[in-house]
Amino acid sequence: MSIATTDASDFVQIVREFLTAHAELSRLFAAHPPDEIPFDALRSLVGDDERSVLYRLKERSHRLFRAEEIVATQAVRREALFDLAVGSLFHESMKLRESLYQREVYAPRVAALRAASEDDEAEALFVEFDRILDKSLSRLHEIVAEVRILLAQTRDQLRRLLVERTGERIVSRFLLSRREQVDVAFVEGFEGLLEAMHGSPVTGLIEASRSLLESAYFVEAVRTLREAARYPEAPRAEIDQLMLYAEGMQAFLDGDYESSLAGLEAWVDLGAHELERDFARLAASALSRIDRLVEEDGDPDAVADAAKQIQLRLDATSA
Repeated sequence: MSIATTDASDFVQIVREFLTAHAELSRLFAAHPPDEIPFDALRSLVGDDERSVLYRLKERSHRLFRAEEIVATQAVRREALFDLAVGSLFHESMKLRESLYQREVYAPRVAALRAASEDDEAEALFVEFDRILDKSLSRLHEIVAEVRILLAQTRDQLRRLLVERTGERIVSRFLLSRREQVDVAFVEGFEGLLEAMHGSPVTGLIEASRSLLESAYFVEAVRTLREAARYPEAPRAEIDQLMLYAEGMQAFLDGDYESSLAGLEAWVDLGAHELERDFARLAASALSRIDRLVEEDGDPDAVADAAKQIQLRLDATSA
């Protein structure tokens, strides 16, 4: 499956699972040396069903990126490498889980059976159990080191896929929503990752804000646009236009119809509606309902008439 046919929302699910797994594994390794990692703490991270974040990551990656044959294109090879890294991370983590299980559950049970056994012939079997346990526990440091390496390699492969998805605004929007985890997981942090994807952090923030606007998250979009505006290289005209639209639409949702009309009319006066056809259709749809929503106090007819005039201007370009 190529990136052209990969659904962006499914890819976002993979990014979400990876960031969760990275945060929880990193927290676990920071809190415990390899020979003191609690089995219960790892059990919730890696297992063979949907309750495990690493299992979910593996299954989602397989569904998106595992093909019957490796097509000789760079995009598919990168997807296949990421999927291979995810699979290796999962299986190495399962090895760690098994070793911890043997230490905390299996070893005490063997010791209890041995203490209660009166069968001398069973001693050879207990000796073999001891050998297996010693071998497993002696590799704990090695397995933890391998999981750490694979976690970093999986992240690096994911970064390459993220850079390829510059045009998918929902991806930038998701990274914005998880910026603290992104800062920890990726060497260059949130701003550096946006720069790698879009050429500059401000462009990435504007793309994220557009995705928020498309989903009618106007308050969050305004907040993101204000952050973008703080950069010296920020495109002021574009940001101002998007701010007018966002604030006008939020005012409509708040029932402040006069402020909504003022903001949307200023947006139309700038000619932004001719470039933002999808936004123009949404604004026109909202304005078409004002005559049924406006209250009787003040001059509702004037508000409704003004809304109708702006709606007609929007309809002229959004059809």
